[in-house]
Amino acid sequence: MGEGNLYVSVDYGRATGPAVDDGTRPWTREDPPFWANASIWLEPGIDKAKVGQPSFIHVRVSNKSRQEMKNVQVQTFIFTPTVGVPVTFNDCIKNNGAKLGIPSGSGTNAADDGNVVKIGPWTPGPGDLKGDGHMCLIANVFQTEEGASPLPPDPGSHEIVSQDEDPFKPNGDSHQCQRNIQLLPATQQAIQQPVKVVYTTRPSSPTVHPRAYQIKMDLVDIDGFTADELFILSRQPEIEFNGSESKDGELRLKTSWGTERIARGPRPLSFDLKAEGIPGFGQTFERDAKMPQDIPSELEVQIDPEAPVGSLHTFDITLHDEKELVGSGLRVMVLVTE
Repeated sequence: MGEGNLYVSVDYGRATGPAVDDGTRPWTREDPPFWANASIWLEPGIDKAKVGQPSFIHVRVSNKSRQEMKNVQVQTFIFTPTVGVPVTFNDCIKNNGAKLGIPSGSGTNAADDGNVVKIGPWTPGPGDLKGDGHMCLIANVFQTEEGASPLPPDPGSHEIVSQDEDPFKPNGDSHQCQRNIQLLPATQQAIQQPVKVVYTTRPSSPTVHPRAYQIKMDLVDIDGFTADELFILSRQPEIEFNGSESKDGELRLKTSWGTERIARGPRPLSFDLKAEGIPGFGQTFERDAKMPQDIPSELEVQIDPEAPVGSLHTFDITLHDEKELVGSGLRVMVLVTE
């Protein structure tokens, strides 16, 4: 069916030759297929979106008439693919564009082109991600009665409503179009700057025979959580805790897109110790009369830039002499947030 002046061109800008779509349906070519319509895309991902990140939907509407078509509106519908019973209006994520005038022709690829309708933003939540994230994005173009006056609305165009039993016909109705998209899991910006931990090192007072010392760093690498991790983390307002302190429970970090499970993260990339008179982790030094009792110390920890939101990194910093641990140590917990 190619009824009406409004349609969404499947092969606009086709690289293998000139576009031939004039709104006639069904579309039978495979370069591209109807489900990869070039006139509908996401910004910024083209055919990809990410949980927690806003995307705008662009629909390029072609107008075969020689005059502007007024009060044209675009509806968009996003849903996971199904086999069998068709998807209905109520099964979809819905976004509507404003009523606009669509000039004659097909316009260009520019986002501010008069033939391009911008809709959104759409910010997918974690509940929208199902399976491998494959989703269908369908748009429907229609002209309202009041916009067409004194002429009738564009023939064949109509608003999709909840009462429609089988509303989506992207290869049977030139006013509809489809592009398959991929919804990706939430990610955070790469962790570029190291985490800094400031503390004071206090070796024992020097004697006639100065002792040799070492600063050691040990990662906590166990299944589940230690008692102090549970105690500290479960009391943070941005963390949900299901369980009790006497046994392992589930910790979940609140984010802008929902919650993420807290779990032991990958090993940090590097550690760097800055303290006057102390050469570094695992290296021997001696305290003499010239070394102050309190040594300002700063530890820099570089977390893996790809560490996921909710990853926990715990390690202990301790001072040792030739025989044993000196005094108490310091436990550091680093939690990756968004």
